[in-house]
Amino acid sequence: MENTIISMPVMPAPEPAGTIFLVGTTIIMTAILLWWAFGGERKRHGWILPLVFAGTALSAVMIEPIYDNTLLYWYPDENSLAFFRGFERTIPWYVPLGYAWFFGGTAYLVWRVIAAGASAGRIWQLFFATAVVDWLAVSICEWMELSAFYGNQPFHIFGSPVWFSFCDATGGFVLGAALAKLLPYLEGSKRLWLLILPSFTYASTLGSTTAPVSLALNSAWSTPLTWAAGAATMVLCMIAIHVIAQMAALRQGSKD
Repeated sequence: MENTIISMPVMPAPEPAGTIFLVGTTIIMTAILLWWAFGGERKRHGWILPLVFAGTALSAVMIEPIYDNTLLYWYPDENSLAFFRGFERTIPWYVPLGYAWFFGGTAYLVWRVIAAGASAGRIWQLFFATAVVDWLAVSICEWMELSAFYGNQPFHIFGSPVWFSFCDATGGFVLGAALAKLLPYLEGSKRLWLLILPSFTYASTLGSTTAPVSLALNSAWSTPLTWAAGAATMVLCMIAIHVIAQMAALRQGSKD
């Protein structure tokens, strides 16, 4: 027997939960930027970090409403913290800010680690650690009723679905690998391309890796098939990380 697709929940945003989450997100991003500005990172690498942050926040505007629809993710429709509304989703301010520090910060870290000569094992450790942090952050949103997945989601046992945290983490790692490859060719004003790069890397990564789950959720597939799709999505993510880990290992070998 096939499952029917469940309609998106409709409810006002809870308060003060949204404000607390926005304040926390703002504090984290501000702390990272202060570290960049006064910790010597700005002198060593220039404006790469804030450009990546801004580009990643911009990607949220273009990408978030689309994948919220395909992956069955909702935000409260009535929200005093709304930044914009698109594709039947009301996106609050903490989404682009969260994109900036989490995905942008992950990418920056991955780039720095690869440039320093990280081993393949180190890349895998960072990937699983990033997936855990993402799972916790998305789960907190669900527990606070700020946003959540709905429908016949696979691997949605406690907190947010595990498959999604794999995809989120992979998005940050693909951007980090792209930075490692492209930054040697982006000097001076050419670094403004970093405002656009995250939209390409995150959209392509999320679109490709979530394809099995998206097909299952929007085609009313049976629960076993949907869970198989969730497993396939996680495998696709790990294939991408394997390639990035091998790239890092080759760089490490060239430094030895």
